[in-house]
Amino acid sequence: MKMAEQDDELLVMDKYHLTQRLAVGGMGEIFLAEQSGPRNLKRQVILKSLRPEMLDDPELLGAFIDEARVLSSLNHPNIVAIYEVGEWNDTPFIIMEYIEGFHLGKLLKYCVKRNIYVPFAIATRIIRDAALGLDYAHRASDNSSEPLNIVHRDISLGNIMLRP
Repeated sequence: MKMAEQDDELLVMDKYHLTQRLAVGGMGEIFLAEQSGPRNLKRQVILKSLRPEMLDDPELLGAFIDEARVLSSLNHPNIVAIYEVGEWNDTPFIIMEYIEGFHLGKLLKYCVKRNIYVPFAIATRIIRDAALGLDYAHRASDNSSEPLNIVHRDISLGNIMLRP
């Protein structure tokens, strides 16, 4: 059983209950999930998995694992936190921080629809915070001080999350 919808219900996998598919991209799927822990601990997380049809491609599998390895080594307030990297039923996954809010594209669409501008101070803060996260990732190094050589190839409005 792969991480996909079955019988109109999303899967429960170990301690994660997939509650909603949020997106399907070129290589992966993104789900909103609820993590369960001891003493009724529950929190929302994002689960990213490799798409089932990609599992047989060693190059894509390697790229997904490399992404997980690199992301899990980053620790910055403007980069989503990685909580866990694992595998379930031969499907690799990444568990990451759920950011309560919306993406930049949604804000801009809202503004265009109402014929208003994002206030200058807010726009510059969004750009500043995104740039700080990208700069940190670009300059990041491993435990041996070797550069990770990260180049973010998917900077988009949908990947810049905003908290209310």
